[in-house]
Amino acid sequence: MDKKEVSLYYKKGVKRAGRDSRTLVSVLTGATSQKDATQQLKKIEAIAALELNDQPDIISDLSLEHSKTALYKEIIKNFPAYIVSTLPIYKCNASRGKIDDQELLSIIQEQIESGVSFITIHPTVNQYVMQLAQNRLVPWTSRGGVMVMKDVAARNFSVENIYLRTLDEIIKLAFRSKVAISIGASFRSSNIFDSLDDCQLLEFKLQKQIADYIKKRGVDVIIEGPGHSSTRRLRQVAEIYDKMGYPIMPLGPIPTDTSIGQDHISSAIGATVLGLLGCVDIISAVTREEHTGKIPSIESTIEAIKASKVAAHIIDMDKLQDYSIDKKIVDYRTSHQTCIYEKQNSGCSRCAHVCPLEYKM
Repeated sequence: MDKKEVSLYYKKGVKRAGRDSRTLVSVLTGATSQKDATQQLKKIEAIAALELNDQPDIISDLSLEHSKTALYKEIIKNFPAYIVSTLPIYKCNASRGKIDDQELLSIIQEQIESGVSFITIHPTVNQYVMQLAQNRLVPWTSRGGVMVMKDVAARNFSVENIYLRTLDEIIKLAFRSKVAISIGASFRSSNIFDSLDDCQLLEFKLQKQIADYIKKRGVDVIIEGPGHSSTRRLRQVAEIYDKMGYPIMPLGPIPTDTSIGQDHISSAIGATVLGLLGCVDIISAVTREEHTGKIPSIESTIEAIKASKVAAHIIDMDKLQDYSIDKKIVDYRTSHQTCIYEKQNSGCSRCAHVCPLEYKM
């Protein structure tokens, strides 16, 4: 199936993601307090100071704090070069698990009218999928998804989940402002053994159905997932994603549960594998702290971005058949008889007097 591309409008213009477009990189930020928001802005300042080739395309605000000075607004105002996305339900004040529909819609409206490019929703939750998840090693790992689960469970499953209850209104808001909707994975696998179980397979079907419903009403769609998955199972994941026909923003995928403290590496590997199978359009940069319980530092966030940029470039070499950057580097190394890009002369301390590039017949 031909993959439908997504247009992401932002202050500097529009970028597209899909089969014929460059793979974009997203970095996650978020504050749990006003003090933390200040630290997150410092992190974004450091990111903005990176070389152009190391820059991410998207900054996603996953803040949980409720101050009037929203992080996403500061990013839109002060860092216009970035596409900005949000996860609206994080801003809701749940009462005994219940979330007010109008509060969620008001938050979404404010975020959309402030200039975000896309929002993430979790509309696949229902009682049956939650029951299927009980057969897993770990039922669920999505924070946004669990908030939706708590709301529908608090209502004794007598109504649809909050995103389905408000979906038509959300679509109208998104359509009016040319904002895309990303369909989050409430039941993405949190380990490689739960990957592609009945629960996840059903969620894939629900994501496709909801994506079609939204797209038919004129709003662009992104599909999120799959979480942890071994490289062998990623082939089957790719077959499913390819049939969906929408741009994919994988969370990872992390192909091994052993990479604790090194998940920026395992995630870049997983994204590359899935990308070479034709199913990565936006990479979410995963930091080494993913499974350590620590808040990502400025340094590790930049490290994650750079790892994701390498993965994106490898994917694009295959997807777009664009080898121009590599050719430029190789030509320079060839003409200067050095393996060090931008070094003016041959030789280095590593090879010293036995430099193989200096030898000529």
